[in-house]
Amino acid sequence: MERTPAAVACDPTVGVEEEFLLVDPVTGVAVNRADEVVAVARDLFGLELEHELTATQVETKTSVCGDAEQVRRELLELRRAVGRAARETGCRAIAVGAPPLGDTTGVITDGLRYRRIAREFGALAAWQLICGCHVHVAVPDRETAVQVCNHVRPWLPVLGAITANSPFSRGVDTGFVSWRSMVWSRWPVSGPPPFFTSWQHYQDVCDTLLEAGTALDQAMVYWDVRPSAHWPTVEVRVADVAANVDDAVLLAALVRALVTKSVMDVQRGVRPVPVPVETLRQACWRSARDGLAGSALDVLSGQLLPLRQQLDGLVGRLEPVLAANGDLPLVERGLRLLDREGCGADRQRRLVRDNDLTALLDLLDVGAADRPARGVVEVRMGAEVDLSNCDEFERRCTEALDGGAEELVLDLSEVVFFGSSGITALDRIRALGLERGVPISVVASATVARVLHSTAMDNLLPLRVRPEPPLPTAG
Repeated sequence: MERTPAAVACDPTVGVEEEFLLVDPVTGVAVNRADEVVAVARDLFGLELEHELTATQVETKTSVCGDAEQVRRELLELRRAVGRAARETGCRAIAVGAPPLGDTTGVITDGLRYRRIAREFGALAAWQLICGCHVHVAVPDRETAVQVCNHVRPWLPVLGAITANSPFSRGVDTGFVSWRSMVWSRWPVSGPPPFFTSWQHYQDVCDTLLEAGTALDQAMVYWDVRPSAHWPTVEVRVADVAANVDDAVLLAALVRALVTKSVMDVQRGVRPVPVPVETLRQACWRSARDGLAGSALDVLSGQLLPLRQQLDGLVGRLEPVLAANGDLPLVERGLRLLDREGCGADRQRRLVRDNDLTALLDLLDVGAADRPARGVVEVRMGAEVDLSNCDEFERRCTEALDGGAEELVLDLSEVVFFGSSGITALDRIRALGLERGVPISVVASATVARVLHSTAMDNLLPLRVRPEPPLPTAG
Protein backbone atom coordinates (compact mmCIF):
# COMPACT_ATOMS: atom_id res chain seq x y z
CA MET A 1 0.00 0.00 0.00
CA GLU A 2 1.34 3.39 -0.93
CA ARG A 3 2.36 5.41 2.13
CA THR A 4 1.68 9.09 2.65
CA PRO A 5 4.92 11.06 3.20
CA ALA A 6 4.87 12.40 6.76
CA ALA A 7 6.17 15.76 5.64
CA VAL A 8 3.16 16.37 3.39
CA ALA A 9 0.12 18.09 4.92
CA CYS A 10 -2.95 15.88 4.63
CA ASP A 11 -5.55 18.23 6.03
CA PRO A 12 -6.67 20.86 3.51
CA THR A 13 -9.77 22.83 4.39
CA VAL A 14 -13.10 21.77 2.93
CA GLY A 15 -16.53 23.32 2.49
CA VAL A 16 -19.87 21.89 1.37
CA GLU A 17 -22.85 23.49 -0.35
CA GLU A 18 -26.24 21.79 -0.32
CA GLU A 19 -29.34 22.74 -2.32
CA PHE A 20 -32.82 21.89 -1.03
CA LEU A 21 -36.25 21.79 -2.65
CA LEU A 22 -39.27 23.50 -1.04
CA VAL A 23 -42.50 21.50 -1.29
CA ASP A 24 -46.06 21.43 -0.02
CA PRO A 25 -45.98 19.54 3.30
CA VAL A 26 -48.87 17.26 2.30
CA THR A 27 -48.66 16.73 -1.47
CA GLY A 28 -44.89 17.02 -1.89
CA VAL A 29 -45.34 19.31 -4.91
CA ALA A 30 -42.75 22.07 -5.30
CA VAL A 31 -43.78 25.54 -4.06
CA ASN A 32 -42.26 28.97 -4.74
CA ARG A 33 -41.45 29.97 -1.16
CA ALA A 34 -37.72 30.70 -1.31
CA ASP A 35 -38.06 34.42 -0.48
CA GLU A 36 -40.10 33.63 2.63
CA VAL A 37 -37.81 30.83 3.81
CA VAL A 38 -34.69 32.95 3.29
CA ALA A 39 -36.26 35.82 5.28
CA VAL A 40 -37.38 33.60 8.16
CA ALA A 41 -34.02 31.82 8.34
CA ARG A 42 -32.27 35.19 8.60
CA ASP A 43 -34.68 36.87 11.03
CA LEU A 44 -35.41 33.96 13.38
CA PHE A 45 -32.31 31.81 13.20
CA GLY A 46 -29.55 34.16 12.01
CA LEU A 47 -28.87 31.92 9.01
CA GLU A 48 -28.01 33.44 5.65
CA LEU A 49 -29.41 31.14 2.98
CA GLU A 50 -28.69 31.60 -0.71
CA HIS A 51 -31.29 31.87 -3.47
CA GLU A 52 -31.03 29.57 -6.46
CA LEU A 53 -32.19 29.86 -10.08
CA THR A 54 -35.79 28.99 -9.24
CA ALA A 55 -37.92 30.19 -6.34
CA THR A 56 -38.47 26.63 -5.16
CA GLN A 57 -34.90 26.18 -3.93
CA VAL A 58 -32.53 27.40 -1.24
CA GLU A 59 -28.86 26.70 -0.68
CA THR A 60 -26.73 26.33 2.46
CA LYS A 61 -22.98 26.67 2.83
CA THR A 62 -20.78 25.38 5.61
CA SER A 63 -17.93 27.49 6.87
CA VAL A 64 -14.36 26.60 5.88
CA CYS A 65 -13.99 23.31 7.78
CA GLY A 66 -10.86 21.62 9.07
CA ASP A 67 -12.10 18.03 8.86
CA ALA A 68 -15.07 15.80 8.05
CA GLU A 69 -16.30 15.81 11.65
CA GLN A 70 -16.72 19.60 11.51
CA VAL A 71 -18.51 19.22 8.16
CA ARG A 72 -20.90 16.75 9.80
CA ARG A 73 -21.67 19.04 12.74
CA GLU A 74 -22.32 22.02 10.50
CA LEU A 75 -24.46 20.11 7.99
CA LEU A 76 -26.64 18.85 10.84
CA GLU A 77 -27.12 22.36 12.20
CA LEU A 78 -27.78 23.87 8.79
CA ARG A 79 -30.35 21.21 7.90
CA ARG A 80 -32.12 21.69 11.22
CA ALA A 81 -32.32 25.45 10.68
CA VAL A 82 -33.58 25.11 7.09
CA GLY A 83 -36.20 22.60 8.21
CA ARG A 84 -37.46 24.94 10.95
CA ALA A 85 -37.52 27.94 8.61
CA ALA A 86 -39.51 25.98 6.02
CA ARG A 87 -42.04 24.85 8.62
CA GLU A 88 -42.46 28.45 9.80
CA THR A 89 -43.54 29.42 6.26
CA GLY A 90 -45.94 26.51 5.82
CA CYS A 91 -43.80 24.37 3.52
CA ARG A 92 -41.25 21.61 3.78
CA ALA A 93 -37.59 21.54 2.74
CA ILE A 94 -36.52 18.18 1.32
CA ALA A 95 -33.14 16.81 0.34
CA VAL A 96 -33.71 15.32 -3.10
CA GLY A 97 -31.90 15.59 -6.42
CA ALA A 98 -35.07 16.21 -8.45
CA PRO A 99 -38.74 16.70 -7.50
CA PRO A 100 -40.31 13.25 -7.18
CA LEU A 101 -43.86 14.56 -7.44
CA GLY A 102 -45.74 17.25 -9.36
CA ASP A 103 -44.48 19.72 -11.93
CA THR A 104 -40.80 19.89 -12.85
CA THR A 105 -40.74 23.56 -13.84
CA GLY A 106 -40.46 26.54 -11.55
CA VAL A 107 -40.65 30.32 -11.34
CA ILE A 108 -37.33 32.02 -12.02
CA THR A 109 -35.90 33.90 -9.03
CA ASP A 110 -36.16 37.66 -9.44
CA GLY A 111 -32.68 38.99 -10.11
CA LEU A 112 -30.79 40.53 -13.01
CA ARG A 113 -28.52 37.54 -13.61
CA TYR A 114 -31.29 34.96 -13.23
CA ARG A 115 -33.57 36.86 -15.61
CA ARG A 116 -30.78 37.00 -18.17
CA ILE A 117 -30.21 33.24 -17.87
CA ALA A 118 -33.93 32.69 -18.40
CA ARG A 119 -33.89 34.85 -21.56
CA GLU A 120 -30.82 33.18 -23.04
CA PHE A 121 -31.57 29.56 -22.16
CA GLY A 122 -35.37 29.43 -22.26
CA ALA A 123 -37.04 26.33 -20.86
CA LEU A 124 -33.69 24.95 -19.67
CA ALA A 125 -33.76 27.51 -16.85
CA ALA A 126 -37.33 26.76 -15.77
CA TRP A 127 -36.60 23.01 -15.67
CA GLN A 128 -33.89 23.41 -13.04
CA LEU A 129 -35.81 22.18 -10.02
CA ILE A 130 -32.78 20.05 -9.25
CA CYS A 131 -30.56 20.05 -6.19
CA GLY A 132 -26.90 19.14 -5.95
CA CYS A 133 -24.13 18.86 -3.39
CA HIS A 134 -20.88 20.70 -4.11
CA VAL A 135 -17.63 20.02 -2.25
CA HIS A 136 -14.82 22.61 -2.25
CA VAL A 137 -11.27 21.69 -1.23
CA ALA A 138 -8.32 24.07 -0.88
CA VAL A 139 -5.32 23.65 -3.16
CA PRO A 140 -2.02 25.58 -3.26
CA ASP A 141 -2.65 27.60 -6.42
CA ARG A 142 -4.64 27.73 -9.67
CA GLU A 143 -2.08 25.89 -11.77
CA THR A 144 -2.19 23.02 -9.29
CA ALA A 145 -5.99 23.25 -9.27
CA VAL A 146 -6.17 22.48 -13.01
CA GLN A 147 -3.89 19.45 -12.66
CA VAL A 148 -5.85 18.24 -9.63
CA CYS A 149 -9.03 18.35 -11.73
CA ASN A 150 -7.28 16.14 -14.27
CA HIS A 151 -6.46 13.60 -11.53
CA VAL A 152 -10.01 13.71 -10.12
CA ARG A 153 -11.79 13.29 -13.50
CA PRO A 154 -11.55 9.46 -13.70
CA TRP A 155 -13.36 9.11 -10.36
CA LEU A 156 -16.40 11.24 -11.22
CA PRO A 157 -18.67 8.24 -12.01
CA VAL A 158 -17.91 6.74 -8.58
CA LEU A 159 -18.34 10.00 -6.69
CA GLY A 160 -21.67 10.68 -8.42
CA ALA A 161 -23.06 7.29 -7.37
CA ILE A 162 -22.46 7.80 -3.64
CA THR A 163 -25.29 10.29 -3.06
CA ALA A 164 -27.55 9.31 -6.01
CA ASN A 165 -30.92 10.52 -4.76
CA SER A 166 -33.37 11.29 -7.58
CA PRO A 167 -35.06 8.21 -9.06
CA PHE A 168 -38.51 9.76 -9.57
CA SER A 169 -40.02 12.49 -11.72
CA ARG A 170 -43.73 13.36 -11.87
CA GLY A 171 -44.43 10.39 -9.62
CA VAL A 172 -42.88 7.91 -12.06
CA ASP A 173 -39.69 5.91 -11.69
CA THR A 174 -37.29 7.24 -14.33
CA GLY A 175 -35.12 4.12 -14.35
CA PHE A 176 -32.19 6.22 -13.14
CA VAL A 177 -30.83 6.60 -9.61
CA SER A 178 -29.86 10.19 -10.47
CA TRP A 179 -32.39 11.81 -12.76
CA ARG A 180 -30.88 15.14 -11.73
CA SER A 181 -27.78 14.18 -13.72
CA MET A 182 -29.87 13.68 -16.84
CA VAL A 183 -31.65 17.03 -16.45
CA TRP A 184 -28.35 18.77 -15.74
CA SER A 185 -26.69 17.25 -18.82
CA ARG A 186 -28.93 19.38 -21.06
CA TRP A 187 -26.83 22.47 -20.37
CA PRO A 188 -24.18 23.15 -23.00
CA VAL A 189 -21.37 23.30 -20.43
CA SER A 190 -21.94 20.42 -18.02
CA GLY A 191 -20.78 16.93 -17.19
CA PRO A 192 -17.14 15.79 -17.15
CA PRO A 193 -14.68 18.52 -18.16
CA PRO A 194 -12.04 18.23 -20.87
CA PHE A 195 -8.44 17.39 -19.98
CA PHE A 196 -6.49 20.65 -19.53
CA THR A 197 -2.75 21.11 -19.90
CA SER A 198 -2.49 24.29 -17.84
CA TRP A 199 -4.40 27.13 -16.16
CA GLN A 200 -3.97 29.15 -19.35
CA HIS A 201 -5.48 26.32 -21.41
CA TYR A 202 -8.44 26.25 -19.02
CA GLN A 203 -8.88 30.02 -19.27
CA ASP A 204 -8.68 29.93 -23.07
CA VAL A 205 -11.45 27.32 -23.26
CA CYS A 206 -13.61 29.33 -20.83
CA ASP A 207 -13.09 32.45 -22.95
CA THR A 208 -14.26 30.51 -26.01
CA LEU A 209 -17.41 29.41 -24.16
CA LEU A 210 -18.17 32.99 -23.16
CA GLU A 211 -17.56 34.22 -26.70
CA ALA A 212 -19.85 31.49 -28.05
CA GLY A 213 -22.60 32.48 -25.61
CA THR A 214 -22.96 28.96 -24.21
CA ALA A 215 -21.96 30.34 -20.80
CA LEU A 216 -22.75 33.88 -19.70
CA ASP A 217 -19.94 34.01 -17.15
CA GLN A 218 -17.46 31.66 -15.50
CA ALA A 219 -20.02 30.73 -12.83
CA MET A 220 -21.94 29.02 -15.65
CA VAL A 221 -19.03 26.73 -16.46
CA TYR A 222 -20.95 23.85 -14.92
CA TRP A 223 -18.45 21.01 -15.28
CA ASP A 224 -18.55 18.24 -12.67
CA VAL A 225 -15.15 19.28 -11.35
CA ARG A 226 -13.63 22.69 -11.86
CA PRO A 227 -11.09 25.10 -10.38
CA SER A 228 -12.53 28.18 -8.76
CA ALA A 229 -12.27 31.37 -10.79
CA HIS A 230 -11.75 33.39 -7.59
CA TRP A 231 -10.09 31.16 -4.98
CA PRO A 232 -7.37 28.47 -4.95
CA THR A 233 -9.87 25.64 -4.56
CA VAL A 234 -11.21 22.72 -6.54
CA GLU A 235 -14.97 22.19 -6.61
CA VAL A 236 -16.52 18.75 -7.21
CA ARG A 237 -20.16 19.18 -8.24
CA VAL A 238 -21.12 15.81 -9.74
CA ALA A 239 -23.41 14.70 -6.91
CA ASP A 240 -27.09 14.88 -6.03
CA VAL A 241 -27.84 16.48 -2.69
CA ALA A 242 -27.65 13.58 -0.25
CA ALA A 243 -30.73 12.10 1.41
CA ASN A 244 -28.97 12.24 4.78
CA VAL A 245 -25.94 13.83 6.39
CA ASP A 246 -23.94 10.60 6.59
CA ASP A 247 -23.94 10.23 2.78
CA ALA A 248 -22.90 13.88 2.36
CA VAL A 249 -20.06 13.48 4.86
CA LEU A 250 -18.84 10.32 3.11
CA LEU A 251 -18.74 12.22 -0.17
CA ALA A 252 -16.98 15.23 1.38
CA ALA A 253 -14.35 13.12 3.13
CA LEU A 254 -13.54 11.15 -0.02
CA VAL A 255 -13.34 14.28 -2.16
CA ARG A 256 -11.08 15.94 0.41
CA ALA A 257 -8.76 12.93 0.46
CA LEU A 258 -8.82 12.56 -3.34
CA VAL A 259 -7.86 16.20 -3.83
CA THR A 260 -5.14 15.83 -1.18
CA LYS A 261 -3.65 12.81 -2.91
CA SER A 262 -3.94 14.54 -6.27
CA VAL A 263 -1.99 17.54 -4.97
CA MET A 264 0.70 15.17 -3.73
CA ASP A 265 0.79 13.43 -7.12
CA VAL A 266 1.13 16.78 -8.90
CA GLN A 267 3.99 17.75 -6.61
CA ARG A 268 5.72 14.40 -7.26
CA GLY A 269 5.32 14.78 -11.01
CA VAL A 270 2.79 11.93 -11.39
CA ARG A 271 0.97 12.49 -14.66
CA PRO A 272 -2.84 12.16 -14.72
CA VAL A 273 -4.42 9.74 -17.17
CA PRO A 274 -5.91 11.78 -20.05
CA VAL A 275 -9.22 9.91 -20.21
CA PRO A 276 -11.22 11.13 -23.24
CA VAL A 277 -14.23 13.17 -22.22
CA GLU A 278 -16.47 10.96 -24.38
CA THR A 279 -15.39 7.90 -22.37
CA LEU A 280 -16.09 9.67 -19.11
CA ARG A 281 -19.54 10.68 -20.29
CA GLN A 282 -20.43 7.04 -20.99
CA ALA A 283 -19.28 5.97 -17.54
CA CYS A 284 -21.12 8.83 -15.83
CA TRP A 285 -24.31 7.98 -17.72
CA ARG A 286 -24.16 4.35 -16.53
CA SER A 287 -23.43 5.54 -13.00
CA ALA A 288 -26.46 7.87 -13.06
CA ARG A 289 -28.66 5.04 -14.31
CA ASP A 290 -27.59 2.13 -12.10
CA GLY A 291 -25.69 3.61 -9.16
CA LEU A 292 -23.59 1.53 -6.76
CA ALA A 293 -25.82 -1.51 -7.34
CA GLY A 294 -24.77 -1.62 -11.00
CA SER A 295 -21.68 -1.44 -13.15
CA ALA A 296 -19.96 1.23 -15.19
CA LEU A 297 -16.85 1.49 -17.28
CA ASP A 298 -13.76 1.75 -15.09
CA VAL A 299 -12.11 4.39 -17.25
CA LEU A 300 -8.63 3.62 -15.89
CA SER A 301 -8.71 -0.10 -16.74
CA GLY A 302 -11.17 0.02 -19.64
CA GLN A 303 -13.27 -2.75 -18.03
CA LEU A 304 -16.95 -2.78 -17.09
CA LEU A 305 -16.82 -3.22 -13.31
CA PRO A 306 -19.31 -3.01 -10.42
CA LEU A 307 -19.36 0.55 -9.12
CA ARG A 308 -19.26 -0.69 -5.54
CA GLN A 309 -16.00 -2.46 -6.41
CA GLN A 310 -14.68 0.76 -7.94
CA LEU A 311 -15.64 2.62 -4.75
CA ASP A 312 -13.63 0.09 -2.72
CA GLY A 313 -10.71 0.70 -5.05
CA LEU A 314 -10.95 4.44 -4.49
CA VAL A 315 -11.11 4.05 -0.71
CA GLY A 316 -8.11 1.72 -0.82
CA ARG A 317 -6.09 4.29 -2.75
CA LEU A 318 -7.07 7.01 -0.30
CA GLU A 319 -6.80 5.05 2.95
CA PRO A 320 -3.33 6.39 3.91
CA VAL A 321 -4.54 9.96 3.46
CA LEU A 322 -7.81 9.29 5.29
CA ALA A 323 -5.92 7.73 8.20
CA ALA A 324 -3.51 10.66 8.33
CA ASN A 325 -6.18 13.38 8.25
CA GLY A 326 -8.47 11.64 10.75
CA ASP A 327 -11.44 11.17 8.40
CA LEU A 328 -11.19 7.37 8.08
CA PRO A 329 -13.68 6.52 10.89
CA LEU A 330 -16.41 8.63 9.28
CA VAL A 331 -15.70 7.10 5.86
CA GLU A 332 -15.90 3.58 7.30
CA ARG A 333 -19.16 4.49 9.03
CA GLY A 334 -20.60 6.00 5.84
CA LEU A 335 -19.71 2.90 3.83
CA ARG A 336 -21.35 0.60 6.37
CA LEU A 337 -24.55 2.62 6.31
CA LEU A 338 -24.48 2.74 2.52
CA ASP A 339 -24.09 -1.04 2.29
CA ARG A 340 -26.88 -1.62 4.80
CA GLU A 341 -29.45 0.89 3.53
CA GLY A 342 -28.42 1.65 -0.04
CA CYS A 343 -28.16 5.13 -1.53
CA GLY A 344 -30.94 7.71 -1.32
CA ALA A 345 -32.53 6.40 -4.53
CA ASP A 346 -32.70 2.87 -3.09
CA ARG A 347 -34.38 4.14 0.08
CA GLN A 348 -36.90 6.18 -1.90
CA ARG A 349 -37.80 3.22 -4.10
CA ARG A 350 -38.46 0.98 -1.11
CA LEU A 351 -40.98 3.46 0.26
CA VAL A 352 -42.70 4.22 -3.05
CA ARG A 353 -43.02 0.50 -3.69
CA ASP A 354 -45.20 0.45 -0.56
CA ASN A 355 -47.11 3.56 -1.75
CA ASP A 356 -46.03 5.36 1.42
CA LEU A 357 -45.90 9.03 0.35
CA THR A 358 -45.80 10.28 3.93
CA ALA A 359 -42.78 8.11 4.74
CA LEU A 360 -41.08 9.26 1.52
CA LEU A 361 -41.42 12.93 2.50
CA ASP A 362 -40.30 12.10 6.04
CA LEU A 363 -37.22 10.37 4.64
CA LEU A 364 -36.24 13.40 2.57
CA ASP A 365 -37.25 16.12 5.06
CA VAL A 366 -34.15 18.06 6.12
CA GLY A 367 -35.89 18.56 9.46
CA ALA A 368 -35.17 14.88 10.11
CA ALA A 369 -31.93 16.17 11.60
CA ASP A 370 -34.09 17.25 14.57
CA ARG A 371 -34.91 13.64 15.35
CA PRO A 372 -32.53 11.50 17.41
CA ALA A 373 -29.74 10.13 15.26
CA ARG A 374 -30.20 6.57 14.09
CA GLY A 375 -27.49 4.08 13.48
CA VAL A 376 -24.11 4.12 15.13
CA VAL A 377 -23.74 4.17 18.93
CA GLU A 378 -20.29 4.49 20.44
CA VAL A 379 -19.28 3.01 23.80
CA ARG A 380 -15.98 4.37 25.09
CA MET A 381 -13.90 2.95 27.92
CA GLY A 382 -11.09 4.59 29.89
CA ALA A 383 -7.57 3.51 30.72
CA GLU A 384 -8.33 0.01 32.04
CA VAL A 385 -10.83 -2.76 31.37
CA ASP A 386 -10.58 -5.42 34.07
CA LEU A 387 -12.61 -7.29 36.66
CA SER A 388 -13.57 -4.03 38.38
CA ASN A 389 -15.44 -2.56 35.40
CA CYS A 390 -16.06 -5.32 32.84
CA ASP A 391 -19.66 -5.64 34.07
CA GLU A 392 -20.14 -1.91 33.41
CA PHE A 393 -18.64 -2.35 29.95
CA GLU A 394 -21.07 -5.14 29.15
CA ARG A 395 -24.03 -3.27 30.68
CA ARG A 396 -23.42 -0.13 28.63
CA CYS A 397 -23.21 -2.15 25.42
CA THR A 398 -26.39 -4.06 26.26
CA GLU A 399 -28.24 -0.80 26.97
CA ALA A 400 -27.11 0.56 23.60
CA LEU A 401 -28.41 -2.54 21.83
CA ASP A 402 -31.66 -2.48 23.80
CA GLY A 403 -32.02 1.19 22.84
CA GLY A 404 -32.14 0.36 19.13
CA ALA A 405 -28.53 0.82 18.04
CA GLU A 406 -28.09 -0.26 14.42
CA GLU A 407 -24.32 -0.43 14.81
CA LEU A 408 -22.07 -0.50 17.87
CA VAL A 409 -18.53 0.92 17.91
CA LEU A 410 -16.42 0.02 20.95
CA ASP A 411 -13.85 2.78 21.44
CA LEU A 412 -10.95 1.21 23.36
CA SER A 413 -8.36 3.56 21.91
CA GLU A 414 -7.34 4.92 25.34
CA VAL A 415 -7.17 1.56 27.11
CA VAL A 416 -3.69 0.67 28.39
CA PHE A 417 -4.69 -2.53 30.23
CA PHE A 418 -7.19 -5.05 28.87
CA GLY A 419 -7.52 -8.07 31.13
CA SER A 420 -8.96 -11.54 30.60
CA SER A 421 -12.28 -10.44 32.14
CA GLY A 422 -12.46 -7.78 29.40
CA ILE A 423 -11.99 -10.49 26.77
CA THR A 424 -14.83 -12.51 28.33
CA ALA A 425 -17.11 -9.45 28.35
CA LEU A 426 -16.17 -8.62 24.77
CA ASP A 427 -17.04 -12.14 23.63
CA ARG A 428 -20.48 -11.90 25.28
CA ILE A 429 -21.05 -8.48 23.69
CA ARG A 430 -20.10 -9.93 20.29
CA ALA A 431 -22.52 -12.84 20.77
CA LEU A 432 -25.33 -10.46 21.72
CA GLY A 433 -24.64 -8.39 18.61
CA LEU A 434 -24.85 -11.49 16.43
CA GLU A 435 -28.12 -12.45 18.10
CA ARG A 436 -29.59 -9.00 17.45
CA GLY A 437 -28.13 -8.68 13.95
CA VAL A 438 -26.18 -5.55 14.94
CA PRO A 439 -22.62 -5.14 13.59
CA ILE A 440 -19.97 -4.44 16.24
CA SER A 441 -16.49 -3.07 15.59
CA VAL A 442 -13.56 -2.05 17.78
CA VAL A 443 -11.31 1.00 17.72
CA ALA A 444 -8.30 -0.25 19.66
CA SER A 445 -5.16 1.09 21.23
CA ALA A 446 -1.98 -0.79 20.34
CA THR A 447 -2.23 -2.57 23.71
CA VAL A 448 -5.77 -3.79 23.08
CA ALA A 449 -4.89 -4.79 19.53
CA ARG A 450 -2.08 -7.03 20.82
CA VAL A 451 -4.42 -8.72 23.29
CA LEU A 452 -7.12 -9.27 20.67
CA HIS A 453 -4.54 -10.66 18.26
CA SER A 454 -3.11 -13.05 20.83
CA THR A 455 -6.60 -14.40 21.61
CA ALA A 456 -7.66 -14.48 17.92
CA MET A 457 -10.52 -12.12 18.79
CA ASP A 458 -9.37 -9.86 15.96
CA ASN A 459 -10.61 -12.57 13.58
CA LEU A 460 -14.12 -12.23 15.01
CA LEU A 461 -14.55 -8.46 15.23
CA PRO A 462 -13.63 -5.72 12.72
CA LEU A 463 -10.66 -3.94 14.27
CA ARG A 464 -9.14 -0.53 13.63
CA VAL A 465 -5.97 0.37 15.54
CA ARG A 466 -5.51 3.95 16.66
CA PRO A 467 -1.88 4.95 15.92
CA GLU A 468 0.27 5.64 18.97
CA PRO A 469 1.75 9.15 19.21
CA PRO A 470 5.45 9.36 18.32
CA LEU A 471 7.95 9.37 21.15
CA PRO A 472 9.55 12.76 21.89
CA THR A 473 12.98 13.27 20.42
CA ALA A 474 15.94 14.90 22.10
CA GLY A 475 17.17 18.17 20.80
